[in-house]
Amino acid sequence: MKWIQRTAILAMVAILFVVAGCSSSKPSKEALVDSLKKMSEMHAYAFSGTVGINDITIPVSESDELGIASMVASVLKGSKISFEGQHDRDAKRTDVTMKVEYKTDGASTTLEIPMIMTDEKMYLKIPSLPSLPESLTSKFVEIDLKKLMEVQGATDAPAIDNDKMIKLSSDMILAMVEPFESKDFFSEPKAADVQGLPQDAKYDNLVQFQLTNENFPAAVDTILNKVAPAIIDLLAADEEYLKLINVKKEDLDKAKQQLTDNGAQWTEEVNKAVKVNDFKLTTGVKDGYMTFQGINADIVVSDEGQGETKLNMYAQSTYSAINEKQTFKQEIPTDTTKLEDLANSFGLDLSEPVLQ
Repeated sequence: MKWIQRTAILAMVAILFVVAGCSSSKPSKEALVDSLKKMSEMHAYAFSGTVGINDITIPVSESDELGIASMVASVLKGSKISFEGQHDRDAKRTDVTMKVEYKTDGASTTLEIPMIMTDEKMYLKIPSLPSLPESLTSKFVEIDLKKLMEVQGATDAPAIDNDKMIKLSSDMILAMVEPFESKDFFSEPKAADVQGLPQDAKYDNLVQFQLTNENFPAAVDTILNKVAPAIIDLLAADEEYLKLINVKKEDLDKAKQQLTDNGAQWTEEVNKAVKVNDFKLTTGVKDGYMTFQGINADIVVSDEGQGETKLNMYAQSTYSAINEKQTFKQEIPTDTTKLEDLANSFGLDLSEPVLQ
């Protein structure tokens, strides 16, 4: 459901803000509010980062006769995505260049993917591949975001209001921070102990949210029985929020009832299936802004019928030139390939929805 996807994205943003705002020098909630107010002032910045997979195991199902799972795991293991770009809220523009590195058959491959996003369109350059003609890789593909949403059946979805999104994220944080005000989850690590932390950077605070097998059951119980109901109540009580995420109040009522009816069972199932060897979410705060974020995760998910899915990964991102004028490296392309034309060249019809 589309409203669930939007809510999940907001929740992820909220969690990042939670970690950024906490500090042992003052009560977590107070520090959170101060940080969030400061973050709402961040209208322009440059960013860079890396996402990598150290190890991954995907169980093979009986129906996977071609061994697709094993092939996917083989490609993902050791892969890395690095990115850099700029964002300017006033210019309504975000530029990102991604580099994807992976290995197949012992050979390393690097793909570079430039993207430009405005409030109405996205421009994506297809990376050069031996199997693709130059006519496809020499130009940017132009994607009309409004038209794409309409094709997917979101004709009644309102345009994203950034100010309201920030306010909603803030309110969600206030609804979820209280249950996690505990030394069982938050700490202030030493800089030398944070993987991927820039060596030359200085921070006013380093704050780490950590999950282990010991505190994971308490975290699951808190999320299902306290955080989730509080967020549902928050959304259901505000018409503007309902419109923003394109959801009806009765859908939220059903979701809350499902939590009431199934919360105990879901808690038991998650605790049984998930093993958290380690999960750390670390944030570096400078002058009230998040200038570093890092994730290290080593998680195993078990399924009695399928086996174990294992993931050991890391991610880091840094922010700089905050609220400084951003000089974008590329002009908005004018000689482009329309997404519809690209799809037609592959025998696809984008007039029919493909995402449900």
